[in-house]
This record gives sequence, C-alpha cells and structure tokens, in this order.
Amino acid sequence: MSDGGAAREVASSRERFAQVAAAYRHSPFHRDPVALEAFLTVAELGPRQRVLDVATGAGHVAVAAAPRVAAVIGVDITAEMLEQARDLAAEHEARNVDFVLGDAERLPFPDQHFDRVLVRAAPHHFRNLARACAEAFRVLRPGGVFAVCDTSPPPIVRDWLEHVEARRDPSHVRARVLEEWRALLTGIGFVVEHAERIEQEWDVLTWFGLMRVPEAVVRELLDYYDTAPQAVRGAMLPQWREDRFYHRYWHALLRARRPLARGA
Repeated sequence: MSDGGAAREVASSRERFAQVAAAYRHSPFHRDPVALEAFLTVAELGPRQRVLDVATGAGHVAVAAAPRVAAVIGVDITAEMLEQARDLAAEHEARNVDFVLGDAERLPFPDQHFDRVLVRAAPHHFRNLARACAEAFRVLRPGGVFAVCDTSPPPIVRDWLEHVEARRDPSHVRARVLEEWRALLTGIGFVVEHAERIEQEWDVLTWFGLMRVPEAVVRELLDYYDTAPQAVRGAMLPQWREDRFYHRYWHALLRARRPLARGA
C-alpha cells in the first residue's frame, strides 16, 4: 500500500473511533475488572516500573495499571479517545498517568525507555503488526515485558469470522491465531513466556452496537451466521436467548520478554 493510501486508512480509522470514543469508555468488555486483572497479572507489574499502554483507547488499561507502577503513559492515534482516557484517569484520581497522541507503528519514545509495554484489544487494527511489535521491542529495556491481549479465534473459526469482524468495523485488519502470535514475537527477538487462548461468551448485539453498525448490516451479519459450516458452529455455539444473540469468542493472552543483553 502507498504512503498516501495508508495515511487515508489511518485517517478513516481515526474518524471512526472518534465517533464512538464515549461508548468505548463505557464498553462492558473494555472496562471488565476481571479481564483487566487477568491481563495485568500476566504483565507482572511492579512499583518501580515505567509502563507504556499502546493504543490506550479510553484508557482502561492505563488507569487500572496506575496504582501498581511508578508511571504510565497511554498512547493513541485518536484525540477523542485520549479525552475520554484523561476523564477516566481524573475520575479514578490516577495522577501518575499521562496520555500522548501517537501511532503504535511509530512510537514517539526513545529506545529502551519502558519496563513494560501493554496492548489490549487493539493489534487486530494495526496495518503493520510486525512493525508495531518491533516498536514495542525497541522501546523496552532489556528484560522488559510486552503483554498482549487481542482477539484470537482458533484456526477453524478465524477465517470464517473475519467477514463479521470487517463488516462490523472496517478498520479491522486481521485476527492472529495463537500460533501466529508466537511465531511473530519470536521472530522479532522476544522470548514468549506465556501464551493462552481465553474463551468467553460474547454478546454479539452489544458488540455491534459499540461500533454503531447500521441495522441493515446487522441483519446481513445475522443471516451470515446462519451459513456457518458445521465445524464453525460447533466451535462457536451461536444461540439466541431472550432476544439476545451470543456465541463463543476468544482472546490471546501473551507475555513476551525482551532478553537481557548478553553478559548483563
């Protein structure tokens, strides 16, 4: 893709998320305390650490991490999201958190600056995931941890579900299965210490509503679910209950460490 085409896609994504920034602040998944705790536990936070939260969105991870560490910076490409994040930090009196406008693929920070780099529910939007992960590696100090949580269906579901993901949110690029995450992070130079796929029941209509999916597209996608192959249906278990539509959904949860310098 040309630089101009990439810039237009970034601008389109920024505009789309600007429109739903307030909804993201109140999103049940993004603010879920159990899911946030599981993610931060994997990140192995500590009181002297400087932490970067990449694609911070409405700031849920940054604010949740703040009481456990020395300082947190959240970075995002959407100014309206950062406004929500600052309000959330003020609401929680998180005074050791700052928010900066910036791109995950070109982080505006020096080399080896952070002890932890966190990213949750965002990598499937990155146009160049390898570059974003390499940027995380660059800004981490040797021995530092890159913690990732992102949508990650099992292989039998991923390709079929990609149509739903992209129609729901055109800024979606691709979900990576767990094996792809391992290979990508290892290839960059990380040592993958923890990798698991977490399964949960997903409220599909709430998920659609978060991105203001038009009603016609909602109907189209619900019809598409009816076409799922038996193997996909068996893995996802789609079902209606009390006028709500649910199915299984999955996230990868990973901890990858930048090795210590040789001889350190």
